Amino acid sequence: MPRIERLRLADLTLPEDHPEAKRSREAVVFGFAIDHPDGVIVVDTGVGRGNTFIDELYRPSVLDLVEGLAAVGLDPTRVTAIVNSHLHFDHCGQNPLFYETDVPVFVQADEVEAARERFYTVDEWAAVPDRQLRATRGDEELVDGVRVLATPGHTRGHQSVVLEAQGEVVVIAAQAVWDVSEFEDERATEANVDAQELREAAVASIRRLKALDPITAYFSHHPDVYRRRPG
Repeated sequence: MPRIERLRLADLTLPEDHPEAKRSREAVVFGFAIDHPDGVIVVDTGVGRGNTFIDELYRPSVLDLVEGLAAVGLDPTRVTAIVNSHLHFDHCGQNPLFYETDVPVFVQADEVEAARERFYTVDEWAAVPDRQLRATRGDEELVDGVRVLATPGHTRGHQSVVLEAQGEVVVIAAQAVWDVSEFEDERATEANVDAQELREAAVASIRRLKALDPITAYFSHHPDVYRRRPG
């Protein structure tokens, strides 16, 4: 199994009207780095800097992605692909570090379309240059043993990443759920899936990931890690 590093890329203070603020005003933002023999694959790039609206509303404390990679012994020049689980500001914010390079950025086509809606995201962070954009439609293998799975729910174009090696599976579920209990209980909460028409799809996505029988599952906003129970 390739090494997976979880990178704490930001801490946010959620505004009072945020759907998760009832549980806690503090939220973490994780990205992930997969150290594959073919190169490093980054899953989500966290929050960017310099956007006045985001800075005032969420007061982010941001870790530079390049520094985060170096801190876990990964050379940023080895990054061969970016995967955005979706294009909300806290998942694509440092994409521009790799814009105008040869690094492809994988996003579901439905998510690319959704990001064109007003107030969906921060445009300059989410607008992947055409020559780098890989607009996936459903599931797609990235490299041997690593693939993206379409997991609509949190957004219509949400995707997760699955790693398979030696008969074992690890899942980077991203924001398919907000916390581990939702994954364990197969629940789509109103806070994480605010579109009523996506609730059924969200539950189906959770069940699809769990049907892979992963030994471990990681989440974008929750420090707890799902681990398969013995037996």
